[in-house]
Amino acid sequence: MINAIGAAFIQQWKEVASSLMNIVYFIGAIPTAIVLAWVAKNSGNSEVLTYLLVGGPLINMWNSVIFRTGWSLSGEMSGRTLDFTLVSRTPLMLAMWGKSLAQLVYGIPTWITSLVTMLLFIRQIPSVADYPSLVVSVILIMVGLSVFSLFMSPLMVLVGGRAGFFNIFMGLGVMISGFMFPIDRLPYGLMVIARLLPTSWAMSGVWQSITGYDSYWSVLFAWGACLLTSVLILFFTYLMFRAVEKRIRVTGILGRY
Repeated sequence: MINAIGAAFIQQWKEVASSLMNIVYFIGAIPTAIVLAWVAKNSGNSEVLTYLLVGGPLINMWNSVIFRTGWSLSGEMSGRTLDFTLVSRTPLMLAMWGKSLAQLVYGIPTWITSLVTMLLFIRQIPSVADYPSLVVSVILIMVGLSVFSLFMSPLMVLVGGRAGFFNIFMGLGVMISGFMFPIDRLPYGLMVIARLLPTSWAMSGVWQSITGYDSYWSVLFAWGACLLTSVLILFFTYLMFRAVEKRIRVTGILGRY
């Protein structure tokens, strides 16, 4: 299983690394980072500033990873490269997960570009109450981002999404993921939806790491909720991949539906 994921990771890494479109992602991250840095600097609140330093760079990473991974399965089908995965003993979901991890790792330079840009603009040292819990929360954000991006891959195929399909997920996802502000600032309806995303819980851990907390249990609860929602999303992702495989084997069609 590990070898299969690793091989898929390497294959996708080589494909992504050879694309000139990566330059667009790096350059495109700079204007957004400058705007967020300006908002953070003018907030007059060191906690808000630090929160945006963590969440701001994740916005560009979210958009690029969700978009690329979401199109991955559909692209494999239309490019006729899915045949090799289907005839192997590796489950389709594992192969695509390896590719989604490659997309995630390759999005890290965009995150770094945004972070450095914001730091250069703000020229302040972030204020953090607990650095260890901040590191754990950021790691869990990456886990949640990987899981949700993988979820979008079979969903795109099953609903027959076309160009522009991911626009609402990219825009709305940024808001309810907690990257711009803590989830408890949202209206109740959106707050409930946001809590279905692992990243929203992980960002709650980020906020508590910055502001401090009375009990470590509150941070552990946020981390546990992040992992639980990740597992639930993985379960539904598995069911959708099974549905995609069944549809392919019944119809015998490997192109887009």
